[in-house]
Amino acid sequence: MDDALGLENHHMKDFETAKRFFFEGLQLLEVKNYSAAEIRFAQSLELVPDRVSTLNNLAVIKIKLKQFSAAEQLALQAVALDDKSPEAWSNLGIALAALERHEAALRAYDRALACNPAYARAWYNQAMTLLEVKRYTEALLACDRAQKLEPDKPEVLYTKSRILQALRQIDQAQEMYRKSLDLSFASTPFFIAERSPSQKAGALIIGQHPDLNASLKSFEDLHLYCSNFPGQLYERFREEFHFTYVFVGDAAGKSACSQIPRPDFVINNHVNGEVILSGGNLTGLIELVDGFGVPVVNHPAKAVQTTRDVSAKLLDHVPGILVPQTMRFSTVGKTCEVVVHEIEDHFAYPLITRTLASQEGSGMLKVDSRAELVAALFSAVPGQFFVTEFVDSRGGNKFFRKIRAAIVREEIIVLRVDYDTNWKIYGRKSNERVAFYLANARLLEEEQRICQDPEATLGRSVLQSLQAIRDRIPLDAFGVDFDVAADGRLVFYEANATMNLFSTARKEVPYPPAAEDRLRLVFHQYFMSLVAGR
Repeated sequence: MDDALGLENHHMKDFETAKRFFFEGLQLLEVKNYSAAEIRFAQSLELVPDRVSTLNNLAVIKIKLKQFSAAEQLALQAVALDDKSPEAWSNLGIALAALERHEAALRAYDRALACNPAYARAWYNQAMTLLEVKRYTEALLACDRAQKLEPDKPEVLYTKSRILQALRQIDQAQEMYRKSLDLSFASTPFFIAERSPSQKAGALIIGQHPDLNASLKSFEDLHLYCSNFPGQLYERFREEFHFTYVFVGDAAGKSACSQIPRPDFVINNHVNGEVILSGGNLTGLIELVDGFGVPVVNHPAKAVQTTRDVSAKLLDHVPGILVPQTMRFSTVGKTCEVVVHEIEDHFAYPLITRTLASQEGSGMLKVDSRAELVAALFSAVPGQFFVTEFVDSRGGNKFFRKIRAAIVREEIIVLRVDYDTNWKIYGRKSNERVAFYLANARLLEEEQRICQDPEATLGRSVLQSLQAIRDRIPLDAFGVDFDVAADGRLVFYEANATMNLFSTARKEVPYPPAAEDRLRLVFHQYFMSLVAGR
C-alpha cells in the first residue's frame, strides 16, 4: 500500500514538473527563443511521454528551427496517439510541404479539416501549399475560408495578397497587402527576431516607415531587409546579437515603446536627413531613441546634419577634397524661366539635378544644356530639388569610377570600387553589370589592389582626406562615395548612413572579401564596446 502510494506521489510529482516545463516552453516559444523552448518541451515529454499537446508543440519548434524531418516524425507520433488532432495533422502537412512532398501535405491538411472544419490554421496552411504548387484558384478558396474564420489575422491577409497577385488581380492584391500590414503594425508594432543561446546582447533598430511596392515583402522582411547597412546586420550578427525592429511611426506611442524589450544599444536607421526634417517629428524621434537610456548609433540629431547641401558645406574648403557645389532650389511659385536663371547664376553645364531624399541613383538626371534643363523642370524635377556640379574625374580614363569607404567610429575601410562607361554607376546586381565586369576582368584586379592597400594605390593624401571627412561628418557609422582626380584630390560624391556597406554583389563578380571581413570585425568591436560602456 505504501509502495503504491509512493509510486502515485512520484507520478504526480513528475506530472507537475512536466506541466511546469510545458508552460515554460510555451512562454519561450512566444518570445521566439526556440532553442530554449525545445529543451523545455523535450524535458516535459521525457517525464510524461506520449502527451499529444507536448508532441505538437515540439513539432512546431522543429518547424521554426527548419528541422522538418524531425517535425514530421513528431507529428506522426502525435497522429498515431490521436488521429483526431487537427494540430498534429496540420503540423504534419507543414513539415511535408517544406520537404516538397506537396500532395502528401495537402492530404494531411484534409485530415486536419476533417477533424475540425473550423480550424483556420489548416485552411491557411493549405492555401500556402496550393500557392506553392501554383493552384491559385484553389488557394484563394482555402484562404477565403481561413479569412472567414479569422478575419483580422495579418498572415492570412498577406497570403491572400500573394495569391491575388499570382492571379494578376493587382489592385485587390495591393489593397489586401496594405490591410495585412496595417493589422500587423496595429497589433504588434515591432518585430522580435529569433533568439539564440549564443546571443550576447540586444540591439534595437529603429527604421523609417517603409515605402510599399509591388514586391509584397512580408511584415518580417520589411523589418529585416531594408535597403542600407542596418538591414544587412541581422544575417551577419544574429548569432551574437538579438535584434528587435520597429518602424518609427509605429513606435510613437508610449504604450508601444513600453512593449519593446529594452536593448543594450539602439541603431537609428531613420537617417535620411531630408526625410526626418520633412516629417516634422524630429523631437519625437529623439525622445524615442533616448527613451531607452542606452547608447544610440547615428542619433537623429546627427543625421539631420547630413543632408547633401549641409554635408557639402561641412567639407567645403578642406584641403585635398574637391566638393562639387550643391545647392537647393524650388520651383514653387516661380516660372520655369526664373528657375533656369537662378540655376544658371550658380552652375555651368553639365550639371546634375536630383530629388531631395532619393538614394541609389534614383531621381538623378544629368543636364547638358538649357533645353534639357527646361525639359527636366517640366517633367522630372519636383517642387524642391538639388542641383550639383558635374565633375568628370576620369582624367583621360575610359571608365567612370566610384569608390566606397565605410567609416565606423575611428576606423576607415575602403570596401569596393565600381566602374561604368556611364556617369551614373550602379552596383553588381543585374545581368548587365555582371557581364560588364566579366568582360573587363582587369577592373576587378584593380579593385583588389585598391582595397588591399589604398594608401599605395590612391595616395596618402586621399587617406588624409577620408580622415577629414570622418572628423567633420557627425555620424557614428556611415559610407562615403568618392573618386580621385588626376591631381590627387579626393572628389567627394556623398557621405551618409543610407548606404549598403556590406556586399550586394552577385557571386560571379564579388567585392573584395578581405575588406568585408574587416568591416564585420570593426562593427563587432564597436557593438561590444557599446554593450560594455552601458
